Amino acid sequence: MAGADSWFAVYGRLRDRVAEGEEDRYRALVWAFGYDLISPIDVERREREGSPFGALFEFQTGRLPPRLGDVPDEDVAVWVDAFDEVDDPRLRSRIGDLLWERRVEPRYDLRVCDACAALLSLANDDSWGDMESTESLVRALELARAVSDDRLEQRVVDQSVAAIESELDRGDKRPGISYTLLRALTDLPSKQRPPQLRDLVERTESVYGDDPYHFEATIDLLAVLASAEERPELRRRQAERWREAARAGQGILRAAFLERALDAARMHGLAELAREFRVEIQQMSEEDLDLKLVSSEVQVPAEQVEQFLAWFVSFDDWQTCLTAFGRHGPPGGEPEEAEREYERRRAAHPLSFLVTRSLVDPDSGAPVFHATDEASHRLVALAQHRLLAGRIWSAFATEILQRLEANYGRPSPEELAKFFTTGLIDTAIAERIARAFDVYWDGAFDDSAHVIAPRLESILRGVARELGVPVIREPEADKPGGVRSLGDLMFAVKGRLPSAGWHDYVCHLLVDPLSFNLRNVIAHGVRAQISAEDAALLLHAACFLRLMRVSEQPSDRGA
Repeated sequence: MAGADSWFAVYGRLRDRVAEGEEDRYRALVWAFGYDLISPIDVERREREGSPFGALFEFQTGRLPPRLGDVPDEDVAVWVDAFDEVDDPRLRSRIGDLLWERRVEPRYDLRVCDACAALLSLANDDSWGDMESTESLVRALELARAVSDDRLEQRVVDQSVAAIESELDRGDKRPGISYTLLRALTDLPSKQRPPQLRDLVERTESVYGDDPYHFEATIDLLAVLASAEERPELRRRQAERWREAARAGQGILRAAFLERALDAARMHGLAELAREFRVEIQQMSEEDLDLKLVSSEVQVPAEQVEQFLAWFVSFDDWQTCLTAFGRHGPPGGEPEEAEREYERRRAAHPLSFLVTRSLVDPDSGAPVFHATDEASHRLVALAQHRLLAGRIWSAFATEILQRLEANYGRPSPEELAKFFTTGLIDTAIAERIARAFDVYWDGAFDDSAHVIAPRLESILRGVARELGVPVIREPEADKPGGVRSLGDLMFAVKGRLPSAGWHDYVCHLLVDPLSFNLRNVIAHGVRAQISAEDAALLLHAACFLRLMRVSEQPSDRGA
């Protein structure tokens, strides 16, 4: 115990001194100091663990230590003996706390008071770590309140105030100590808070307020202590502080800070301020973000590429060529393949899935999505998988379309219209598809994309109608009706296209804001010019949709 600066240090010393073969004999004491004391604000983990003590290590095959409720009674008996025999605050604080959480008779309430006193002693011990001392005071306050010991609670509050004042007087940039203790005191019922608490919180602004994150933490505390009339102005200051930080920052940091300002204004009902922030975000260009290009290269043997491309124009006529073109895909494969790729990347680069990832709209430069947890990281990874696969395919698609014209000659508009006329594509739409191909071969790629994109939507709406999916919204009271959005329709027909992979790809190509989103990019006029590669992807999608037929199934209707 002597001189150890944390419970983990005690754990390490005990573990290292246990002789080989004696592990079971001493495991109870090793376990006691191997627990991780979970912060009171981490409610979810405490609920998952069933106590304030969590595993120090978790493996696929188990955990160390076991859950507190799973510790065998014979090991708990060792804790009781140790608590009675060893008069050291490092041991009595931890084991007394464990016995309290296990409600070990007799008189566990007395043990918890001893544990609380030991925690106060540790917080004053210069050899005990600074953050460990902070955690000791926070836990001592919890324990004193749990047993309703007002005198003990007052001791903890007084010692916490003294620790905060000492830390603020130092002026060091160690905000974690002050804010952790202030949060614990602020969470007390109003009558039990120390009278100088608001002054202490306001002092943090002068010590740490130059950082907008710390300033926000100060405002969050003040908002709890302030009256209802004071809170709107506090929240306005919070939002304005993020705007100040944005104006002082550059590149993507500026955009991130403006988003924080917008979030704060929106969350606290500052509608006018939120509108101002939206305008500032909209005015940012991609150049303002100061992004750096990071690229990688994969070598593919030229003969393999040539063999792949040559296959598409190896048929007797252009009709078979376009049919083969439409059958190729979907880029990115079926969902199972995309999931495997996601798991592979997450295993190979786990850290990249732990930090926030921001997606920036390539046209407006504004952030459109933030991946912050496992579900959102997965969503982004799957979308980017489709995007990358589609980008690679687009390079081949442009070459295939060029070779088709060179090898077979350009089909006439009448021939193309006849080729694309099917049970799901009427003659009028087929004629516009033919026009899109014609202007594409003229080199007017932007014109081609603008002609073909709304026709793809028309075809998909026709598919939805054939499948019995409503494509319009009925009027309701004073709200007029209209057409359902394409994204809504694509969700409604999920599972009813030829394959899940094709459904995912078409969604990403046309309406997914995390991917190509070409239907919305074109319809909303947000891009100055559509590239040859993107236009080729839209023409490829038309060739795929031409192959679709609606068939009756015994149990359902499907495409």
